[in-house]
Formats: sequence, structure tokens, C-alpha cells
Amino acid sequence: MKDSWGVGKLLRLCLVVVSATPLGALTPRDADLEAPKRCNLERVFKRIGYNCAKLDLKEIPQYLKGSMEILDASYNRIRDLSPSSFARYTDLQYLYLAENMIQTIEPGTLSILMNLEAIDLSYNALTSIPAELFSLPLLRNLYIYSNNLYELKTDLEVLEKPIKAPLQLINIADCRLNLVPDFGILPDLWHMNLSSNPLQQIQPQQFSPLCNLKTVDLNNTKMSPCACQQITFYMRKRSVAIKNGMTNCDSSAEELIYCPDVVNSTREASEYDECNAVREIKVLNQQATSSWMIVALSILACLILFVLLLYVCHRRNSKSAKKAQKISLSDVKQPEENGNRDNLLSYEKT
Repeated sequence: MKDSWGVGKLLRLCLVVVSATPLGALTPRDADLEAPKRCNLERVFKRIGYNCAKLDLKEIPQYLKGSMEILDASYNRIRDLSPSSFARYTDLQYLYLAENMIQTIEPGTLSILMNLEAIDLSYNALTSIPAELFSLPLLRNLYIYSNNLYELKTDLEVLEKPIKAPLQLINIADCRLNLVPDFGILPDLWHMNLSSNPLQQIQPQQFSPLCNLKTVDLNNTKMSPCACQQITFYMRKRSVAIKNGMTNCDSSAEELIYCPDVVNSTREASEYDECNAVREIKVLNQQATSSWMIVALSILACLILFVLLLYVCHRRNSKSAKKAQKISLSDVKQPEENGNRDNLLSYEKT
């Protein structure tokens, strides 16, 4: 009897609580879900950055600090980028936009990012690389893998070359490419990732403009045995490391008989010599700049030292002058008290 009364009381209490809650009111958990998600301000290597990843954003937030240098807006739902997207953020140095739905990047969107050093546009719906990126004076790292870049070949044919961007690393893996993209002479490029592309038209000469290349990733490509043999020979000759163990080509002796002469296929190309010439000029310019910096710093150091010496001499002369003045004052005979009066009185008495 007591148990049934207790259960009834508990049910009535629950009904009171439910009836006291307004219709459509949010519970604390629902309120947390409905609350707008905002980017987190973070400092990375003393740089101002924002983490805006995984917030279901449809556009670049405009409430961030205009002086930010790093922006991670990966894993969102951004479809288009316009010139207004980064108009407030021209100090950006590192921009991460991977895993979005970006289809269109309007002209003038990226050209204003003159301080940009690295950009990640991987896993989007782009059909080409924005031409503006190649004119950025500080861009070193370009990640744009897993995009269907079927328009890239045509766009590169009309691209002004040599490009201004000092690219050092390019990742264009899994972009459905049949050959190595013709970016022109890239004297600073040391790594290129071409893996997971159907490179059916690849030739050694396509790497000639990349005279500083150190590593290349050709894993999971569809090269023919002959092309594989030629590329391997060419890379070894240039001391370029082929990543992911692509050093052996699956081909029989009979198949290699019908391959073009490997030595002739890797003959020197004019682009390679031109690339080396450009690289030597850049090295000389850097050395000249360093030399001028050393000279300027040396002159500045001499000027500072000269000013310090003048200051020390001035202080020493000031102290000497003050000391001499004190000595001269101490040598002057001071008049005795009542001296003149006593002399006059003694003179009158006589």
C-alpha cells in the first residue's frame, strides 16, 4: 500500500515538472546544440591563428582579427570563395581549406594574400589550380591533392611563365592527371607528389624544368614498364629519390627490348639548363643581399661604437673640467673676516 502511494506521488511530481516546462522550451543540452559555434583563437609559434575546423561553416567568418596569420577552416561546407572572403585578412600566411565543397574561387580572391606561404585546397571540387596562386611572391607550399583537375593542362598553356611563386613543395596526388603538369621553370621546387595519378603520358623530359628536385612520389601510378624504366634511370642520374620504393619496374626482358633507348630519352633539355641558370642567379642575388646586409650591419655597428666613444670622451672631459674648476676655486685666497675694518682702525690710531 505504501509502495503504490510512493509510485503515485512520483508520477504526480513528474507531471508537475513536465507541465511547468513551457512548450517549445529548450533543455540545457538542446541549448548547447543550438548555440552558434565560433572559431577558437590560438597562437602557433607566436603567430595569431584561428581554428575554425568542423563548424559546418558555409563561408569564411568575418568576425576574426584582421591581423591573423593562420586560418584553419577545414572540414566545413564552403562552396564558393569571393574577393570579400579574405579582404580583411591580408596578413594570412597559412591557409587551410581542405575537406570542403569548394567549386569556385572567383578572380581577385587569393591575389590579395601577398604574405601567403602555404595553402591547402585538398579534397574539394576544383577543376584547376587558381592562376592567382602562381603570382604570390612568398608561396612555398601548395597542397591541392584529391581534386579533379581536368582543366589544369589547358589553363597552364596560357599561364605566364616563369611564375613568380617560389614553390618548394607541390602535392597534386590523386588529381586524375595523365602527365606531369607544365608549371614552367621551378628552380626552388624540391618535392613533388604525383602519386595515384594515371600517368600514361609521362616522360623524363617533363621533369627537366625542375632542376632542384630532390624527391618525387610516383606511387600507385599507371606508367608503362618502359616509362618506369626511363623515369627510374633519369631520377638516378639526377640524384632524385623516388619515394614509396618505386625503384624496380615490373617488366620482362622481352618487354624491355621494345623500349626506346633510355639514354637518348633522358638527353639534356634546354629547360634544365635554363632552370639551373635561374637558380644560380637567385643564389648569387641571395649571397649579394647577405653581403650587403653584413656590410650594413658592420657600418651600423661602427657608428654605434663611434657614438659610444664620443659619449665616453665627453663624459671624461666633463669630469676633468669640473675637477679643474674645483681646484682653481680652492686656490683663490678668501678675504679674512673684518680684515679691512681692523686695518683701517689700526691706521687711524697711528
